[in-house]
Amino acid sequence: MDEVSKLIGQRNTMLFWVAISFAVWQGGQLADEIVHLRGWGTEMSNLVIPFAVLIGALGWVAAMIMMLNYAGKLGRSRKQAVIQDEAYGQDQAKAFRIGYITLIAVISGLMAMDLMIDFTASIAIRILLIVGISVPILVFASINRADAEEAA
Repeated sequence: MDEVSKLIGQRNTMLFWVAISFAVWQGGQLADEIVHLRGWGTEMSNLVIPFAVLIGALGWVAAMIMMLNYAGKLGRSRKQAVIQDEAYGQDQAKAFRIGYITLIAVISGLMAMDLMIDFTASIAIRILLIVGISVPILVFASINRADAEEAA
């Protein structure tokens, strides 16, 4: 495996880690808010939810460290130009498009749910935040990983 392929693999791993840890971190906070709003709090949920938030937050910090490490390896060099080629731009645009469509679908779903269930604006905003950040990153990393496997 050459150095560029290795860097692409590291980028995909880092992006998966970023998206999943963000979703766990914010999803835990969302769950905590819903549990307290509905009065569903039990001894178990009071232990599990903060643990999930902590794990997600630590994962997010680790992902940011991975990102800084990756940026240091990449630098402004010829490798960066090779890694960010035309296929990269196409994958990025496709991930953005899918993320946007997903976000619009979630907004529509939240509007429909609002007719049946009472929930706060902060719950809706947190859901949109999780979807708006995690979906495009996961889609990009998935598409990019598939492209890398085809090329190999």
